[in-house]
Amino acid sequence: MPRPRRVALVTGGTRGIGYFVGKEIVRRIPSAICYMTSRDNVSGYSAILGMELGSAARDRAKFVQMNVRDEQAVADTREKLVKSHGGLDILVNNAGIYMKPDKEPAKFKEQVKEILATNYWGTKNVISAYWHDLRPHSRIVNITSNLAHVMSKVEPEEMKLKENARDLFLKVDNLYELDGLVMKFQRDAIFGSWKEEGWPTCAYSISKMAINAYTRILQTEFDKDTERMDVVVNAVYPATHHSKIDQSNIGLMEDEEGAKFVFYMATVMPNSHGVFPRGAVIWNNTKVVDSAENIADFRFSNKHISMV
Repeated sequence: MPRPRRVALVTGGTRGIGYFVGKEIVRRIPSAICYMTSRDNVSGYSAILGMELGSAARDRAKFVQMNVRDEQAVADTREKLVKSHGGLDILVNNAGIYMKPDKEPAKFKEQVKEILATNYWGTKNVISAYWHDLRPHSRIVNITSNLAHVMSKVEPEEMKLKENARDLFLKVDNLYELDGLVMKFQRDAIFGSWKEEGWPTCAYSISKMAINAYTRILQTEFDKDTERMDVVVNAVYPATHHSKIDQSNIGLMEDEEGAKFVFYMATVMPNSHGVFPRGAVIWNNTKVVDSAENIADFRFSNKHISMV
């Protein structure tokens, strides 16, 4: 009997680590269909991947123009995918934008609006669209960043504000509270009072703190749902190079190497509860960041063989 076809979706899948994650899925899972999305024109990418992996692989990679901020575009893509394949097994939320923080209130307000619209609300759009289409043992990976943690080279005042913000996100218990906290940050930015309200001047950091909290809360929701058999979601920082972010204080991986780890996290075998992170924030291939900001080693074993 042929193995069931696996269906994957990678947002932000035409450049950087997103492209390499999609490529890894197609290369490593011969039966997989992988949808790779971008808000920009996607023409030509199928031919490029075909040249790299062969024509058969090209037929299994579906490049789709889709802006995660556009709920209708997300819904249209979901309708086509589910109509063709019945459900989703792998979801990698990689689409995101970064802007170097601008302290000028009017410009920072716009940065907050743009970054949250893609990085947080856009990710929620995608997960919400596929909520009822996740098959048993589905895997979700939300790409996060080291900037969500208080480990960057920042001014003492900014570090204190980041610590304050991170504490707030650690305390939220449900999606309603999380959305409210994100909207408060945006509202404080609109009124130019974000610092007085205890927020750092980095919308990207806040967006990834929110994603980390969202990941934790989502896993709790999945675990409580008796119809959600072994659905696992983790936030992964692949430690790959970002052209706009200062990463001189951390060790980096090439996109290809980071993609291999994201692939692993997106395909870990079923029923690994107790021996594999669930709802966690994970750095590269060895670190798990817990709710107290501690970093613990996490070593892989044969118990975690990917479902390929």
